[in-house]
Amino acid sequence: MSKEQLFADLIQEIYDAKRTGALYVSIVETSEDLVRMYFRNGDIYHIRYGSAIGKDCLDILEFYNLWGATYFEGIESPGGAVSQLPDMKEIISKIRALNKKVRVT
Repeated sequence: MSKEQLFADLIQEIYDAKRTGALYVSIVETSEDLVRMYFRNGDIYHIRYGSAIGKDCLDILEFYNLWGATYFEGIESPGGAVSQLPDMKEIISKIRALNKKVRVT
C-alpha cells in the first residue's frame, strides 16, 4: 500500500535510519528517466536525473512534479559513480523548501 508524504520527510527517514540503497523517484512530466538517489549509511553519495548529475540534479528538482518513490535496500550506483554534493543537512533543507510530496510504495 502506498502513502503520500513530503519528499523531504522521506529523505530524512532514510538519513536518520542510516540506510544504504537507492531511491527511485518518478516524475509527472513525461520522461523515461527517474530521479535516482543512492545512499550509503544515510548519506546521498550520488544523484542523477537524465543527464543532470549531483548538485545540478538537486538544482532542477524544483521544476518537476514528483509522483512515486520506491526505495531498494542495498542497491549501489552503477559503476561506483559518486557525485559532488553538499552536506546532507543542506540537501534535506533544500528539498524541504520545495515542499513537494511523493507517493511512497
